[in-house]
Amino acid sequence: MDNLKVQSPKEAQAIIMKKLRAGYGPKAKVKFLKTMLETDLANGRRLWVVEGDIKVRRWFFLKKSWHFTYFLSAEDGKVLIMRGRKAKTV
Repeated sequence: MDNLKVQSPKEAQAIIMKKLRAGYGPKAKVKFLKTMLETDLANGRRLWVVEGDIKVRRWFFLKKSWHFTYFLSAEDGKVLIMRGRKAKTV
C-alpha cells in the first residue's frame, strides 16, 4: 500500500482495542465483526471501518452491551468518527 501508517486490519483493531480498554477497563469484552479499508469519496482519504460489539460489566448484576463502528484514518491512525447503538437482545 501507499505510505499508510495503519496498513492491516489487525493494526486497526489493535488501535480500537487500546482505546476501548482505556475507556472501559480490561474486563470489557470486545468482539470485532468487520474491518475494511474504504476510500472517502469527498476527498480521497483512506479510512479503516471497524465494527464490533462490546460488553461491559458495571456492577455485579448490571451488564451493558452495544454495537460500535469506528472510522479510523489510515494515514495517521486517528479515530475520526465513532458511532454506537444499543445491542439487540435475544
